[in-house]
Amino acid sequence: MKTSVKSMFLLAFLFFIPNYVKAASSCSYSEQAELNEIVSHVNANYEVVEVSMGEYYDIDHFGEEGYDVIQEHFVKVFDIHVLNITEDIYIKVYNDYNDEVKTFRYNDTKDGVATFRVDDIEKLVTYTIEVYSNKYSCAGEMFRKFTLTTPMYNNYSERPQCEDNKDFYYCQEFINSENISFNEFFEKIKEFQDQKQKEEEKKQQEENKSFVEKIKEFYKENAIVIHSIGVAIVVMGVATTVVLIKKKRSRVL
Repeated sequence: MKTSVKSMFLLAFLFFIPNYVKAASSCSYSEQAELNEIVSHVNANYEVVEVSMGEYYDIDHFGEEGYDVIQEHFVKVFDIHVLNITEDIYIKVYNDYNDEVKTFRYNDTKDGVATFRVDDIEKLVTYTIEVYSNKYSCAGEMFRKFTLTTPMYNNYSERPQCEDNKDFYYCQEFINSENISFNEFFEKIKEFQDQKQKEEEKKQQEENKSFVEKIKEFYKENAIVIHSIGVAIVVMGVATTVVLIKKKRSRVL
């Protein structure tokens, strides 16, 4: 019984130890705590940028007035940034589509930011970033691991069906899931357009209903004034008629 209680206590104790404390580390606990504070600030993001691929001759517009046939060709790429790298740490970057491993130390960064460019943006890629100690007796030990997934460029976004349906998921320029077939795309965008039309019709009906309700509410709030005006108009109409009749009779006499 005592052994069981002791085991449970030990498991609970181990469970609540922060996961950045490395029991097998050759650094002291104070050194580990210092390094864990440093690596906790390391994070990553991506940026979509346009880069020039040089000039080309646009023969499709040759001779067109006011058009320069020499055009500059741009393509979109990803710039991956890993931030807050210090002299006390270094990082390794892996990906899930090839065996390439990138290593960055502080001297490889610009003010602590490591940047590398990715030209192939037509696939989903997950980058695994490992952060290692670069100081004390535990230099070379990994203290943190996290991932960054970049979206993929969606070729369907260039299709004419997407011009008026920018809010349709498969019309977005970048998506976070594998793409679908042409048949599925046309089926789904048709469903999206039908649903969009139904929602617009429903919205129009609600607006019309709201307008009628506003008229009823206005009438209810101003019924006395409206009735008074109506009575006044009727009285004025009757009085005008009587005056005209009297004038007509006087002329006859």
